[in-house]
This record gives sequence, structure tokens and C-alpha cells, in this order.
Amino acid sequence: MGWEDWPLQVSEPAGRDLRAALARGTGPAGRAGALIAAAEAAAVLGGRSLRALPAEAEVVRAVLPVTLPQLLVPGLSLAAVEPLVGYFPQLVRGFAAETVDQAGLAAAVLGADLPPEPAEPVPARGGCSAVQALPALLRTLPGRGAPKPVLDGANALLAAGDELHRRMAETRSVADPAARALAEAYGTLYAGAASLHLWAAHADARAAHPLWTQAGWLQAALTELAVRLSGQLGEPIPYALEALDGRRYGALLVLAARTHAPLTPFGRPAPQRPGAERTSG
Repeated sequence: MGWEDWPLQVSEPAGRDLRAALARGTGPAGRAGALIAAAEAAAVLGGRSLRALPAEAEVVRAVLPVTLPQLLVPGLSLAAVEPLVGYFPQLVRGFAAETVDQAGLAAAVLGADLPPEPAEPVPARGGCSAVQALPALLRTLPGRGAPKPVLDGANALLAAGDELHRRMAETRSVADPAARALAEAYGTLYAGAASLHLWAAHADARAAHPLWTQAGWLQAALTELAVRLSGQLGEPIPYALEALDGRRYGALLVLAARTHAPLTPFGRPAPQRPGAERTSG
């Protein structure tokens, strides 16, 4: 499975929406594009995990319906979050122990040589490797040449993740008043984890893509996700307000649009209109 297998239901509508948003200014488009990039990363890694991590597939099936909608339109029903809340004890244990299926997670991140999806559901065990590998992944980021804003965003995300799991441990059922917000927060954390794993594995190969320059899409996504996760937990925003206007990433989106590059990190190039390749004079 390669780059062509990212989920169409996230990426193609997102590209159309971003083109429309760019007409309204780089700031709003940059912030919207950052969340769309994070949602796409979650969809890519989650979709692959159903095959690469069969013992975690049921957990991933509970996470994705919480992650993808609330990144774009916040506010989920209790029915939507109930399956994920049911896995809270397993996820808390796995995060505390940093339990990771290394081979399965690597296959999901790389998207190569994936086995077929099991014909029958596999009982859930082990939690969610993508999130539970975050502490170890963050320890490797300086050696991967991650820019300082990526390191800052990743550390803010992990700090919020620690607090999130502490609160998840105290939540007994979906009837708990905090359950919905905590489930949505876990979805946000999953999107951040997916973004970091995919960037770490593919940054070199995608370096020529405008959105990947200096980890541009990742910086923007981590900023938005860390702010959102802090809000979901009722914690202070870990950034100065001037860092949140989205214009830097919006400018990268403009460059991508002008060069007909994809408007999402894993998307296909935008089709050129007939005659667009001609130059005047």
C-alpha cells in the first residue's frame, strides 16, 4: 500500500474546501488546513492499522469515528463516544506501560506489505500502539532533525496526553459527565500521534512537497491539536496567541495551490485546468 491509498473521503473534499478557504485569506485557511492535515494523518494510519495491528483493530474502529468528525465539526453524541470510553481502562494501562506492537506499528506507518484485514474481529488487547509509542518517539525527534516548533508542539501534546490518561483512569462509564470530552480529547491525541509517526517515517521522501518543507504541515497540525487538546481538558493554551494565526501554513498552501501540488500532506496533485500550463507572451 502506497501514497495513493489515503482515504478519499477525507482528502478530496478537504482539497476543495481549502481552495475555497484560500480565497478568504491565508490565516483562516492555514488553521483549517492544519486540522485537515491532522485528520488525514489519522485516517491514513488508522486505516492501515486495521490490517497491520489486528489486535488493536477494534480500538481503532472506536477511535476513528471520534477523531475525524470532531476535528472538523466539534460536538459528538454519547453514542458516538461510548465504544471508545469502554476501552479507557485498556488504554490507560497501555499508555502507562508504553505497550507497543513495534512490528505492527512500523507496518502501519510505512504502509508496505500489509496483511489482509482479518475475516473475523480479533479480541482487543494491548491498547493503541500509535499513542502508546509517543513517549519513545519524542525521545528520537531531536536526532531526526525536527525543528524546534515541532519539538515544542510534540512535548505540549504529550504533557496533555499524560493529564488526559490520568482523567481517563477516573472515568467509569459513558454516563460520567467528563466521558464525552475525554473521548474527544483522546481522538485529538490520536491525530497528533498519527501526524508525528507519519512525518518521522516519510519526511525525507516527501521533502520536495511544499507542505513538508521544514515540517510545515506538522508544525501547524501540532499547534492546532495542542491548543484543542488543552481546551478539551480545560487547561491553559500552551502557545502565545500570535502563534495561532495560521498565516505561515496558509502561505505554504498558497504555494502548493500555485504549483498544483496536493493541498493535504498525503493527497494527490490538483488537476490542472485545460490550458493552465500555457504562459502568456
